[in-house]
Amino acid sequence: MLRCALQRRPVRPWSRMCRAWRSSATLPEPSTSENRQCIVMTSNLIAMASNRIAMLRRHFEDAHQWRMTEVFGDKMVATPPSAAHVFISCAFLEGIFLCVNVGTFSPLIFEMFMPYHLKYTALVFAWWGGTYLGLNTARFGPLVQGPWIFCRTLAGPMGVTLGALGLVLADGVAGLGPWPSYWLMIICYSGMSSFDVALARRKLLPPWLLKWKLGISGLIVASLFFGVLKGRYLEKNAQRLILEAE
Repeated sequence: MLRCALQRRPVRPWSRMCRAWRSSATLPEPSTSENRQCIVMTSNLIAMASNRIAMLRRHFEDAHQWRMTEVFGDKMVATPPSAAHVFISCAFLEGIFLCVNVGTFSPLIFEMFMPYHLKYTALVFAWWGGTYLGLNTARFGPLVQGPWIFCRTLAGPMGVTLGALGLVLADGVAGLGPWPSYWLMIICYSGMSSFDVALARRKLLPPWLLKWKLGISGLIVASLFFGVLKGRYLEKNAQRLILEAE
């Protein structure tokens, strides 16, 4: 009996507390709001991953398409029939203004044609700005040329704005006459031609469109330049030419 009493060890109070805590301690169940947050975060991660995969696939398909274009040739070399009719009409009208600027020595005839010429060229330039927007809508060009696509996007509204400015200056503002409109359009068409060449080298402009734009832009710049020269000449010698005509 004594031996059994000696073998019994006293139960410490802190061990009883640990046992009670272990028996009563349980993990907290997640609330409904936490479950929703986890679901939303998981769905967002899945959506981001799928978007990245789709973007990568689109870039790969686009690069493969333009690589095949280099191998088998570009189908955009031939001009669409409807586009050819529009450009020929545009060149024909500009040719009339060029003939008037070169051939006439009558201040009255030149003054009659001058505002129509300036407004026509301003409208054509605004229309060219709209073609940049059309190329962006059609997603023409390799996606790898991201910075140049962004520049082409800005060129659209910029061309429309400069064309509208040319229309305003054609009527003469602040007593300056129509000459600022002449120089504005000459600079705009020259800059647009350089920009088009840069776009075509990066396959962001169809070859057939570059051909027509360079041709018509060159005709318009020549007509505007002769218009400035002839207008200055007629302005200085208007009285003498009118007296000689009478």
